[in-house]
Amino acid sequence: MDKLQRNKTTAAQAIAIEDGKDHPFRPGETHSTKYFDLLKQRRALPVSAKRQEFLDAYHQHQVIVLSSEPGSERAIQIPQFIFFDEWEGNGKIACTHTRRIEVASAAERTAAEMDVHVGAEVGFAMRFDKLRHDQTELLYMTDRTLLEVAGKQPNFNDFACIIIDEAHERALATDMLLGLLKVAISQRTDLKVVVMLATSDAQRFLD
Repeated sequence: MDKLQRNKTTAAQAIAIEDGKDHPFRPGETHSTKYFDLLKQRRALPVSAKRQEFLDAYHQHQVIVLSSEPGSERAIQIPQFIFFDEWEGNGKIACTHTRRIEVASAAERTAAEMDVHVGAEVGFAMRFDKLRHDQTELLYMTDRTLLEVAGKQPNFNDFACIIIDEAHERALATDMLLGLLKVAISQRTDLKVVVMLATSDAQRFLD
């Protein structure tokens, strides 16, 4: 992990770490059998073959609009791609959903795939319920919860990257977040924004 550089990490570097026997976040520990079973499933996903292509775009642009088919697991895989690239950075990664159940589910699945407990490197936050730690680097949130954060941090100072999932649903809180992020990126050139939506709605969203 000490060889990774922000916005310069390659897919090959991250894959080598993921494929390793040793746990990258738990010195002295090894990956579990379940981890490798889940890793095999991850690698079979179409999005896995696009990892370097995504990273190239992520490195070159401050804002990315990503469309994919339903069932692509973009909300689980893309944050993990970014996690390794932002490892040496100073900010957290937020990934928003419109529904509470999806926030908890995504956090649990991502934590399992990374072989960590929810509340450690991966956590979640929503109204009246949160499981996170000061050292949590990847945080799944409802769009309303991140909107509350924006009320205190207009420039999202604690974050290196904001991922907005399900942007095509045009929820009020999501639309408000997008407006605030547009202002924030003009103030912070180091802030990355990834907007994710269903392929069928991509053109309508861009229009």
